[in-house]
Amino acid sequence: MLLSDLLDLPVTAPDGSRLGFIVDVRFRRTARRGRREGDLELIALLVSPHTRQSTYGYERGRVTGPAAIAKIIRWFHRGSRIVPWDCVARVDRDAVVLGVQPPTIPLDTRMPIPDAAE
Repeated sequence: MLLSDLLDLPVTAPDGSRLGFIVDVRFRRTARRGRREGDLELIALLVSPHTRQSTYGYERGRVTGPAAIAKIIRWFHRGSRIVPWDCVARVDRDAVVLGVQPPTIPLDTRMPIPDAAE
């Protein structure tokens, strides 16, 4: 599977509701093997409910300017969330289908994670 196969795909929850579109992904590097770097492992999808546009790195907190662009990007991606790859049941040609309801993990790590009872 290529990254381009995932980007822009809609993400569907187990109940059939649409969570949004994949705008980016997160990887982690596995353990080093001798002098060889570890492999990249897909661990999460970044899902935006309002747009298919990239976040252009503004969700990482290290990109600070221009402020006007940052504000627009934040507005486009309001309500975006991180969906762990472990929640994915299957990847179809036209959608990613989740097997379980994903936890609510906001993109902005400064935001509190909502209580499940809310």
